[in-house]
Amino acid sequence: MPPKGKVNKDLTEKTGKTKSERVNSRERNAGDSLAEFSREYYNMQIRDLEHQLGKYKQKYDELEVQQKDFSNQYSTLEREKKDIVLYLKKTLTQREDDLSDLSEQLLRLQQAKEAEKESFEKQLAQLRQDFQENKDQLTSENMVLVGKLASLEEFRVQKDELMERLVAQEEQLEKQRKEHQLVIQNLERKNVLDNDKLKKEMQQHIVTMAAELRLVTERKMPDTTMRAIRENLSVTTQLCKLSEKTQELIEENKVLREREEQLKREMAVLKPLLKDNTKRNLSNHKVLHQLTMQCNEQCIKLKEYENSQTQFSRLQEDHNMLQQDVKGLRQEIALLREELEQNNTEAEKLTKDLEREKDRRGKLEKVQQEVAKAMKQALKEVPKENTATTILSHRNQLMWNLLIVLDNAKPCLTEFIKETQEYKTG
Repeated sequence: MPPKGKVNKDLTEKTGKTKSERVNSRERNAGDSLAEFSREYYNMQIRDLEHQLGKYKQKYDELEVQQKDFSNQYSTLEREKKDIVLYLKKTLTQREDDLSDLSEQLLRLQQAKEAEKESFEKQLAQLRQDFQENKDQLTSENMVLVGKLASLEEFRVQKDELMERLVAQEEQLEKQRKEHQLVIQNLERKNVLDNDKLKKEMQQHIVTMAAELRLVTERKMPDTTMRAIRENLSVTTQLCKLSEKTQELIEENKVLREREEQLKREMAVLKPLLKDNTKRNLSNHKVLHQLTMQCNEQCIKLKEYENSQTQFSRLQEDHNMLQQDVKGLRQEIALLREELEQNNTEAEKLTKDLEREKDRRGKLEKVQQEVAKAMKQALKEVPKENTATTILSHRNQLMWNLLIVLDNAKPCLTEFIKETQEYKTG
């Protein structure tokens, strides 16, 4: 039988061993449960970090797409800006060329206008002076001609009256001449008839007288002689009266012919005067016609000058409009330049944002890699002793490493979370 002390000692050793084994098994179970919990916790953190990393990648992809869009828009805007600037420069150059051409044309027109104006003013002054001189001369001549015309009118009236009287007298003279010729012819015929009759009567009377004389000779010679003498005296008296009447008609005819000759001489004197006055009137009409033509020419020149003035005003208005267009184009160019500067600023801002996002993504990837590395290292470095203290210290070390990594990545994560919230809200 073994000794009692030894048995107690063995029992105590066994009980101590069983107690230690129980404690170790408990610690091992606790360590296993802690390790399992830590794994689950780490896996959850890894999944959360991977989820955040996926969000970051998605946001990075979205930002990269936006950056590409902005780059394309920037390139498009740059090309459009170059095209617009080129077009505006070309248009501005063309407008400036047009403006310079119009300015030169305007200057030439102004010089030509001034020269024409001076020439027209000189011509107009000279023409006014000539016109005034001609007007004064023609006024004086017209006054003289009016006086002469009045005298000529009076003379014409007198001439018409004289012509009427002359025509009437010529008609009367012709009528009287014809009457006188008829009278003379009648008288001559009557004279011839009377002479014949007288001759016949004389012959008859002579025969009768001879017969009576023969009869009376026998009776009374003195009575018959006295009767014959008386008859002879009466016949002689009648012949004298006829001769006097014929002589009066001849004298009257002579006076009428002298009057006709005088009227013809007056007409011969008046015809040159009338012709001279007619020539003067024609020359005055020609001068008036020439002055009228010159006045019309000056009116035409004045109209041309007014047209050139109107054209000059129109060109000046076109010049002002072109200046306004050039001013508007310059304002458009300034606006496009401002817009281009804004686009450049926005593109630079987007480029900087993209660079920051790349840096953040790199930092996040680095954090993810460090976390994964720490997790892998923690999972690999399993403690040899599965005591609760060792497992707890290992877990604490792992948590400390993760906290260090996350603390280093805190600014980047804070800024990223802030921008993510702004992106979601904005």
